[in-house]
Amino acid sequence: MDLEKIYKSLKVGLFLSFLVLFLAGGCADEPQSTSDGPDDQKVLAQFKISKDGYPILLPVTFKDKEYLFLLDTGCSHTVFDTSFKHKLGNVKKVKRALTAGNRIVAELFDAPEAFLGPLNVKDCGEVACFDLKMLQSVIGRKVSGLIGMNFLKKHVVQIDFDKGTLSFLQPQEQQRSQWGNELPISYNPLGIPQITGNIYDSIKVDFWIDTGANSTGGLSSDIFDQILSEKELKTSEILFATASGVIRQREIRIDSLSVGSFKYQYLIFGEGNWSYLGLSFLSRHGVTLDFPNNRIYLKKGKGFKKDDETDMSGLHLLHISNKTVVYSVDEGSPAQKAGIKAKDIILKLNDKDANQYDISELRRLLMSRDGHKIMMTIKQGDDVKDVSFLLKKKI
Repeated sequence: MDLEKIYKSLKVGLFLSFLVLFLAGGCADEPQSTSDGPDDQKVLAQFKISKDGYPILLPVTFKDKEYLFLLDTGCSHTVFDTSFKHKLGNVKKVKRALTAGNRIVAELFDAPEAFLGPLNVKDCGEVACFDLKMLQSVIGRKVSGLIGMNFLKKHVVQIDFDKGTLSFLQPQEQQRSQWGNELPISYNPLGIPQITGNIYDSIKVDFWIDTGANSTGGLSSDIFDQILSEKELKTSEILFATASGVIRQREIRIDSLSVGSFKYQYLIFGEGNWSYLGLSFLSRHGVTLDFPNNRIYLKKGKGFKKDDETDMSGLHLLHISNKTVVYSVDEGSPAQKAGIKAKDIILKLNDKDANQYDISELRRLLMSRDGHKIMMTIKQGDDVKDVSFLLKKKI
């Protein structure tokens, strides 16, 4: 496959925000029970997932084959990649969709028979279809679809980031205090779940819950500007990959955030069209999303007090044709000063073959510690060279 052609066709960034809103107008274990007290909660399906806030990929069986779908509470519809279009039947309707970047157009189909463990995707009513090539390159995995809210809204989803498991539980009306602090969930007009938090104890924010974004979170532009007008905070810039392409955003570090009874310090939020809490934030907890009863439970996990960092290298990477490729390099960054350029191919990182890293693991390494030395072997045109630089904290 021609790397140059693929590179030109993609627009990707370091962080993922694959939220899609449609405008009006591993293998599943056998079902089991988990003991949470006198009234056991039936587990309908359980899956192994990556820990530490990596993208949540679940196996969906379609036409007797298994594919990976991204769990995305920030997507109003379940989505199939365009490679499945010829298997989805006739187009039901065409709708414009809102993303974290620009609007896109997507075709809608009647939901097919497809199974997440024993759970039938057909129950969501309709699915969308659009090109997920960008998502695949950012994650570095073959992702064939998104599991969106029109499927998830009927389910109780429990995510244990410490154990690396995700369970679908039988809905029940009773509350479960052993799951952690309970917070009410409301829904915006497009069906996306949201919870309320407070920044600096004075700025009330309705945060969308978005498992499709791998960052800590975002703030709408008006709230972002309000904070900057009241506080002297340093900003930096980051690239985000969205369903409609790459966007450049400002980001700031917030000294104080409260959600329910939990307090957080020094979290990094990007600027966006809306406010949301992403996977990096959620992975600090054990999370139970009880959508049928409109509530979320948060319990402190092992990573509750983990440091929140952003990229310290200036590199924006993607994975195409089994290669780790530099999409862009920030002006004045450590990577640029070391001579790394867009379109360079990373061959080794710290004496380890770059392809041995999960791309999410590689990105985390590039935000690991201020002053940490990174050694790379890169292919620049026809030349292979060794470079090194020190990570530098931006914010």
